[in-house]
Amino acid sequence: MRLFVALEVPEPPRREVRRRVDAVRDRLPRARWVDLENNLHLTLLFLGETAEADVPALAAKLREAFARCPPLALRLEGGGTFPPGRPARVAWIGVEAPDALETLQEEITRAAVETLGFEPEERGYHPHVTLARCPDPWRRDAIDKFKTAFPGPVGPPFVADEGILFESKLSPKGARYRAVETFPMEGEAEGEEVEE
Repeated sequence: MRLFVALEVPEPPRREVRRRVDAVRDRLPRARWVDLENNLHLTLLFLGETAEADVPALAAKLREAFARCPPLALRLEGGGTFPPGRPARVAWIGVEAPDALETLQEEITRAAVETLGFEPEERGYHPHVTLARCPDPWRRDAIDKFKTAFPGPVGPPFVADEGILFESKLSPKGARYRAVETFPMEGEAEGEEVEE
C-alpha cells in the first residue's frame, strides 16, 4: 500500500484555491494539477510503499499522536515552488500554522520510525499544500506568474480537528486517494485549563 498521513483542506479555502488556479492556469506551462475538488491536503508524512500487515501497528501509534494534539487553526498563505531558487518541479501554497503542527509532524515521523523502520528525510518539514507537479520544470517567468496569483492569505482560516492515513493509488488519470483511517485531534490547546 502506498501511504501518506495528512490533514484535509475544507471546502471554503479549496474554493478560493480553485478560483485563483483557474485565473492563472492557462498562462502557465504544462503541469499535472492535483484534483482541486477532492484532493487538497496538507501532507504531514509521505510513507510510500507499506506492507498491509504493518498498518494496524502504525495506525495505533498515529492515533496516540493525533489524540495528544489539539485541533489546529490553519490558514493557506502565499504560493511557492520546489526546489527553491531553481526551475520548479512542484508548485504549492504555504500554510500558516501554530508550533503544535511541527510537534505533531515530529510525533508522526517518530511513530513511523518505531513501527515501520521508516527513514525520515534530513531536510526540515515545510508545511505546504501541493497544487501541481511540473514534468518540464518551470522557469523563472512561470514561477513568478504562479507566485503572483497567491499573494497573502488564500481563503478563510480553518480548523483541522482530525488526521487521516491515506492510501494513494496511481493511475493514468492521476493519483486517487482513499482514507484508510481517521484520527481525532483531542489534545488541550496551550493555555487551556482542564475543568475539574
